[in-house]
Amino acid sequence: MGRNISLQEAGNRWVKSSLRSYLEGEKNLKWIAGILKGMGRDQIQSLFDSLGRPGTAERKAELLEWLNRADTPRKTK
Repeated sequence: MGRNISLQEAGNRWVKSSLRSYLEGEKNLKWIAGILKGMGRDQIQSLFDSLGRPGTAERKAELLEWLNRADTPRKTK
């Protein structure tokens, strides 16, 4: 019989798989940003760090830049 996993664990696996797809060049920043939108920066960083070293330095830098921009409060007009 299969192992029961929590909804949280299943969600984390899906996000990690999505991050890996982005980092390996299979998906673009807009796609991964849509998946990560609404997640906390610390949670994203933890999942990102747990992946090890997939992808290129450019992809990692692009994602970290997006995280920093997403973390910056927006000015309202």
